[in-house]
Amino acid sequence: MFRTEIYRILSRKVGVAAMLAGLLLLLYMAMGITVWGEGLIDEGRIYYGARAIARDKEIAAEFAGPLTEDTVRAIWEKYGPPVNCAMRSTTMESLRAAAASGGNDNYCNRFVAEHFGTQVQGEDGRITYVLAEGWNESACLDGTYIFGYAGTGTYWDRFLMAYVLAHISIIVLLSPVFSEDYACRTADIILPTVNGRFILWRRRMAVGCALASACYLLAGGSIFLQHIACYGTEGFVVSSRIAGMPMFFGKDYLPMGTALRELYLCGWLSSLAVAVLTCSVSALCRQSFSSLVRSLLVYIGPYAFLRLVLDALPVGRVNALLHYLCYSAPISYPGTFSEAPGNARLLLTAMALAVTLSAAALGAYRYCNHQVR
Repeated sequence: MFRTEIYRILSRKVGVAAMLAGLLLLLYMAMGITVWGEGLIDEGRIYYGARAIARDKEIAAEFAGPLTEDTVRAIWEKYGPPVNCAMRSTTMESLRAAAASGGNDNYCNRFVAEHFGTQVQGEDGRITYVLAEGWNESACLDGTYIFGYAGTGTYWDRFLMAYVLAHISIIVLLSPVFSEDYACRTADIILPTVNGRFILWRRRMAVGCALASACYLLAGGSIFLQHIACYGTEGFVVSSRIAGMPMFFGKDYLPMGTALRELYLCGWLSSLAVAVLTCSVSALCRQSFSSLVRSLLVYIGPYAFLRLVLDALPVGRVNALLHYLCYSAPISYPGTFSEAPGNARLLLTAMALAVTLSAAALGAYRYCNHQVR
């Protein structure tokens, strides 16, 4: 029966084709952010693509370790301000223009400029960087943060694209799972059977969660392997704040590998929630297209409501509670959970679980009692 349900879902060629097309687009965009978008200038000499990554690794290896005031001074004294950091562009034309005046532009001096520098106008009228006043008072320099090469394009941007793509693929694949029975008038036939009603509901929910996990692992795993292929695994020991990973401020010294483990777990849980919500909406709709549209609204709606309505209202307890409710939605949960403190994480998870289980109960009641109505 499980094999039959899986075949029934995957036999919809449009959904599978859309998922594969989205995966190819994801990999193409990830390559554009990473290896195709890498550019480095070393004493006026240009490195591009994989050669730029290799040279950046060599430079960063000299300064790898606990980030201190001495580390920042050493980078700045050796390489100076980056010549291609303000309004950065890595096209060959932009790299040649930036390299014409000599100087350096690499991962290390860009990091110092972005975190400890300030923009000023040079004698030639161009924007350059100097160390900001009081830069050595930063909490990042207490020795608990680990510096190293973690890649230029932040992993979070690629992960965001991957899990949103996975969620949309899940919605497209699962939105007809119950509504199709109503549309094809087969619900009255299969529900009274021995394996109908709640048994069938549980089986389809299990298949939906399994396919959701597969979609998520396919999208998330592809960018993880692509990151390792481009940058290696050395960056996983770099502190989350330095690597640009979302993490609660008090814990952002933790390594990137820890942040990734937490982020991927939250992404998987949100994918399961998307599967349950989509199946529940499908059980409430009599047409597959209606189920698809409503499932997309349930997915995108909380984020749109948050940005368009709640952010414009005065801050208060009710508004804060509604913010948490919207942040607990699958589209926002992974990033919000990573950046939230302990108590807020529990509240977000409790809200997400309550909404998901309530939707599942409503959908089960509607589908299993179809003929009773």
